[in-house]
Amino acid sequence: MNIERYRCFGATALSGNDAVVVSGPELSGWSLEDRQQFTIDEHAHACVFVDADGPASGQLTLDFYYPHARSPLCLHASLAAADHIWKTGQHGGVLLLKSSMKKQPLAFDRAGDNIFVSVDIQQADFPDVSISDVAKLFRCDPGVLASSPDVASVGSPKLLVEVASEDVLYSLRPDLEGITEWGRTNGVNGCFAYTRMGASPNQYAGRNFNHLDATLEDAATGVAAGALSVRLNADITVYQGQNLDNPCVIRASRTEGKIRVGGRVTTA
Repeated sequence: MNIERYRCFGATALSGNDAVVVSGPELSGWSLEDRQQFTIDEHAHACVFVDADGPASGQLTLDFYYPHARSPLCLHASLAAADHIWKTGQHGGVLLLKSSMKKQPLAFDRAGDNIFVSVDIQQADFPDVSISDVAKLFRCDPGVLASSPDVASVGSPKLLVEVASEDVLYSLRPDLEGITEWGRTNGVNGCFAYTRMGASPNQYAGRNFNHLDATLEDAATGVAAGALSVRLNADITVYQGQNLDNPCVIRASRTEGKIRVGGRVTTA
């Protein structure tokens, strides 16, 4: 069994969101419950299990877990898995994988310490959400929400909520159980609050609320950055994790109907 821990999207080589990559033939005997418990025991923000589809196909799939739930897609864990697969010599050049739950294709490329994944924009009938409902979930005054909330997805739907300033962003103390329950009811995996940084139209600060435990707040959320790029129809840079003393930088851009998301990937 191969187990490797990574930092992904770090602003420096010493920062980044934590991900654990697990691979090896032993995984064929692991149940979903085994994988969930392993993620909890590892105290990992995310675990990704690299599964072989079978000796004949030569294909690999990625199976993602957070401590509280299995996930259809986790981009920072995807980048970690890609680096792990390249280092073990299983693939060369452009790497093509797929997610386990949705069979979503994932295409990777790299430039130095930076790895990028290209994913399809997901089209679906997402729920309409009112500012007043979001204000209740965020435990904030509706007046600090800067625009109507919206849901977008590149594989793991996110409720995108614009707030008025960075001061507001970092002061949020939302109802995490309420957000989780709302997400289960509506098929959405957490809320991403964001705000524009200064006068730049393409740089944003963000926070993701997905975990039930506030101490597990993500330092970087690639699927949220990708979803925000979809919503804004723009190439963007997202800064996340400053409030956690773990600064991260995520770059998301649109290319031929896909979203390309990436950043620095290092072993922990």
